[in-house]
Amino acid sequence: MTGSVAKLPKLQLPKDDAARARLVEASELAESGDLKAAQQILKEAVSSGQIPPPLQRQVLSWWSAGEYDVLQSAGKAPKKDQPTEAKDDDMEAQVVKLMKEKQWSRKEACQYIDEGGLDMEAMRAEMNNPMDEAFEKLKQQGPPQWFVEAMTNAQEKAKQEETKAEE
Repeated sequence: MTGSVAKLPKLQLPKDDAARARLVEASELAESGDLKAAQQILKEAVSSGQIPPPLQRQVLSWWSAGEYDVLQSAGKAPKKDQPTEAKDDDMEAQVVKLMKEKQWSRKEACQYIDEGGLDMEAMRAEMNNPMDEAFEKLKQQGPPQWFVEAMTNAQEKAKQEETKAEE
């Protein structure tokens, strides 16, 4: 889905204290907003062999998600990712519900949700629509008398024509 947030990759942290110090230094710079200098430190660490290139990409993805304390957070799931898991499950349930109710593909259901279709349905359900009240009142009253008479007359004519056709 377009709106879903991917889980952060597991960090394969180096055992070397010097490499860990470089990661902490780069993370502090990234957190303060100097991403260019932080990325430069990571590049230097990769070129010197202190950290492997996949770790550089993993750290960058953590920074993109707003997680800068990579050494302490590496063993745990990030704090910000936990609420999004519930949102992802809720979004998945909405997609499945739409797919079943409206016989749509996953792509159509996701597009409908992204365009605000569910929000619009919720808003309509909450709004007081005077026409809905008028229609409910008409439904309770049943069909108008002229309609009932016209239908009974039409049924009687059909029966009379049947009996004439049989004779």
